[in-house]
Amino acid sequence: MTNEINAIIYASDIHKGSRTAFHVAVREAVKHQAEIIYVHALDKVNKITPDVSHSLLPKRIEEHHADLQKEPLVSGIKQRIHRFVDTELSALEELPRFSVSIQFGVAEEVIIEASKQYNAGMIVMGNRKVSALSRVFLGSTAQKVLQHSEVPVLIVPLLDASHTKAN
Repeated sequence: MTNEINAIIYASDIHKGSRTAFHVAVREAVKHQAEIIYVHALDKVNKITPDVSHSLLPKRIEEHHADLQKEPLVSGIKQRIHRFVDTELSALEELPRFSVSIQFGVAEEVIIEASKQYNAGMIVMGNRKVSALSRVFLGSTAQKVLQHSEVPVLIVPLLDASHTKAN
């Protein structure tokens, strides 16, 4: 079975150190003449304030308020991502097609769903060094994506964040 790569999911937590994985995704996109879909997962927004009990408000008011909080949050993150991408791609002669997808949910589920939604041929993501003990108890997003993905997953080791600039 051949896997044609027309779209590449680049999954990022937009923290320091993820620049390396982005450059790998760009190289793969240029090589395959594929689009990069920059995927970022956010936790669900569901509280008006940390002090307010859910039982004090009707469910629909709480959901409406969460929806109002999402729009500026997503807009701000998209602007940050576009600034990062513009800076990183400015020196390249050949630019891949590029889009951003920000979804609310569990990171590995968002990444897997995006790979299906965009019919991606590959997922590229970074993996931060974490102790073996923490992986036994928590696992990592990269490991979970590897287990559940139907397309190849390229895991890029990320440097210690203290040695890199912020995205």
